[in-house]
Amino acid sequence: MSKLSSEGLEPIFHPRSIALAGISISNPHHWTRVFLEALIEFAFEGPIYLVNPKGGEVKGLHVYRRLQDIPNTVDYVISTVGAKVAPRLVEECANKGVRAIHFCTAGFGEIDEEEGVRLETQLFEASQERGIRMIGPNCMGIYCPESRLSFNPGFPKQSGPVAFISQSGGNAGSIVRQVGWRGVRFSKVVSYGNASDLNESDFLEYVAADPDTDVVALYIEGVKDGRRFRRVLEQAAEKKVVILLKGGVGEGGTRAAAGHTGALAGSQATWDSLCSQLRIIRVYSLEELADMLVTCLFMPLPEGRNAALIGAGGGNSVLIADEFEKRGLRVPSLPEGIRKRVREFSPAAGNIISNPLDYSQTFVEADKLGEVVSIVSRWQGIDFLAGFLDLSGFARGEMFSSWVDAMLEASQRSSKPIAIVLQVGTVPEDMQELLPLVKKFVASQLPTYLSFRGAATSINSMLTYNENHAGRLKT
Repeated sequence: MSKLSSEGLEPIFHPRSIALAGISISNPHHWTRVFLEALIEFAFEGPIYLVNPKGGEVKGLHVYRRLQDIPNTVDYVISTVGAKVAPRLVEECANKGVRAIHFCTAGFGEIDEEEGVRLETQLFEASQERGIRMIGPNCMGIYCPESRLSFNPGFPKQSGPVAFISQSGGNAGSIVRQVGWRGVRFSKVVSYGNASDLNESDFLEYVAADPDTDVVALYIEGVKDGRRFRRVLEQAAEKKVVILLKGGVGEGGTRAAAGHTGALAGSQATWDSLCSQLRIIRVYSLEELADMLVTCLFMPLPEGRNAALIGAGGGNSVLIADEFEKRGLRVPSLPEGIRKRVREFSPAAGNIISNPLDYSQTFVEADKLGEVVSIVSRWQGIDFLAGFLDLSGFARGEMFSSWVDAMLEASQRSSKPIAIVLQVGTVPEDMQELLPLVKKFVASQLPTYLSFRGAATSINSMLTYNENHAGRLKT
C-alpha cells in the first residue's frame, strides 16, 4: 500500500471526530441511531456531531442542519442519507475538510438498475476528485475496539489479534457475536459492501501490515481487481494466518452475491485453486469460520493427528469418532495397559473403556475424571484430547455443572492439549441455563466447540496449515 493510501485509512480506523449525517430525529431504530448508540456505549473519545436538515436534539446532542454548521473539524462521516443526495454530501464533506466517509446507504450499483449504477459512479467520481476515501456504499463500516469505534452496541470492548474483512455487514456482525462469547477478540472488523472506492485489497493490505493483527479472516463475494487481490493475498499469507470464506460459489449464490453487493463472484474452481496455491485456510460456512478462529486463538498445536476422546454416551462416542476420522484425524485404540489403569477408576458396567472412552457412569466425578485424563494424556500414542458431551442428552440440572467443573480440573492435569467439544442440539430455553456454565471453559481459555464436525474440521485444518507452512505454528 502506498504511503498516501495508507494514510487515507487512518481517519477510518482512528478518527478524531465523527459526524453522523442523516441522523433520525424521531426513529430510535434508524441505523444512524444504532451507530450513535454504539459510539456512546463504547465511550468514543472524540466529539460526535449529528446532522439533519430539521435540526433539533438527540440523546442530549445538538443536531446541526448542515455539515458546514459544525464549528470544528470533522475527520470521518457516517452517512445514511438517500442515494440520490449522497453525491452532494461528498461535496459538502470536501468543503468541510472531511477525510473519509462511510456510506451505509443502499440503492446503488447492487440493485443492477441504470439509475443505481449511475449514482454509484457519480459517488465514486466525486470522492476521487475531492480526495476523500469512501467505505461502501451499502455496508456497516468499522468496528475497532482500540479506537472505541463500533457499528453495533454490545460488541466486545476489548481488542484482540483477529482482523475480519467482510463484504457483508450481516456476516461481519454475526461472526463478532458468534465468537465473541467464545473468547475471540478483534483488532479490526470491516464491512465494505459495494467497494466503490476502498475494496477488499485495500483493507487486506492494511491489516497485513498491522502489528496488532495475527489472524486475518475474509468473507468475499467478489473482487474488484483479481490480479491485485491475488498479490496482496499472497503477501498477507506470508505474514499472517489467513482464513477465507467465499460467498457466491453456486448458481444461486452467485445471483445472490450480485444482488447483495453487485459482486462478480468467480468460479468455485478458481477460488479452490487460489487457496491451494497460496496455502491459506479455506472454510465453507460462517460456523466453520467461527470454529477456525477459536482454534487459531485457543487450541495449542498438537504434535500430530492422534486424538483421545473422553466423554459420555455410547451413541455420541460412535459419532464423534466417525467425524474425527472423516475429517482427517485419527482415533487409535487404547492399549491394554492404559485400559487396565483406567478401570481402576471406573466400573465396567455403563462405561466403555476404549477410544472413544465412554465414561458415562462416573463422568461427573472430578477426582476420577482427572485421574483418567492424566493417565490417557501421558500415553505416547496420542497428541491431544477432546472432552465431549451432548448437551441434549446429559445437560440436566447439576449434572452438566458437575461435568464442567470436573473437566476444568481434569484439563489442569493433562500433559497434552485438550479441547472441549459440545454437541449443541438442545432447545433455546435450556441454553439460557447452560450458557453461563459453558462460559467457564471460555474463561479458562479452553477451545470450546459446538459440534463434533466443527471441532474435527478446524483442528485438522490447523494441522494441515502448519504442514504447508513448514511449522510456522509452534506446539
